Amino acid sequence: MKVLVIGGTADGRKLATALFELGFDITYSIAGIVRKAKLPCPVVSGGFTQFGGLAQYVVDNQITHIVDVTHPFAEKMSNKIAQVSSELALPTIRFHRKQWPQNANDNWIELSQWSDVIEQTACFDSLFITAGQITQDVMNQLAAQAKQVLIRTAMPMNIKRPKNVTWLKAIGPFQLEHELQLIEQYQIDAIISKNSGGDSTYAKIQAAAQASIPVYQFKRPELKATTYQFDNQVDCISLLQNLQS
Repeated sequence: MKVLVIGGTADGRKLATALFELGFDITYSIAGIVRKAKLPCPVVSGGFTQFGGLAQYVVDNQITHIVDVTHPFAEKMSNKIAQVSSELALPTIRFHRKQWPQNANDNWIELSQWSDVIEQTACFDSLFITAGQITQDVMNQLAAQAKQVLIRTAMPMNIKRPKNVTWLKAIGPFQLEHELQLIEQYQIDAIISKNSGGDSTYAKIQAAAQASIPVYQFKRPELKATTYQFDNQVDCISLLQNLQS
């Protein structure tokens, strides 16, 4: 069994490390955009185009199983993995952490498109965007509607920021106290987020509930099916152990 773990999250790094320590023949792949992964197993950085595409890499390296542990919103990559899995009749596991549940104190407006977000946030003065990179057009429209916009990303923005937009470069985990301070400092009255799940960025959701401000929450995309799907590491590892035996 030769396993390719395609990551991009802390879950991916943890799973690849755990499998390597259990004796699996593991290769870890990451886009390498935010930071370089440090793992005990071989790491492929920069995607699969350099190898002629994912399917070619799988064939050339005699991969027997793929584990998709990309970000839950990495729709293009997840669907590509599912497509290659189907074409090559290769068993593939998708391991995406659970979504955040909406609690009684949460004021969420769930959406799927930026056009809806733009339309529904026109009434707010100060927005906090924590939904990753956005296009120039979306940024311009949000900035034109609001008095000020705070946007936080892990990587520098590849667009021109309007004068009323403040950018923060930061990588989680974030603490509740810090998120509450940001809300107070910038007088945030609405947050734009993705339902990424996990603990690293959940503090903003808690802070929004405490501050009684709405969260415009992107719903997770519908992805092509894989052979197996899990939302926890233990079950994912157990399946691979059973397949190996």
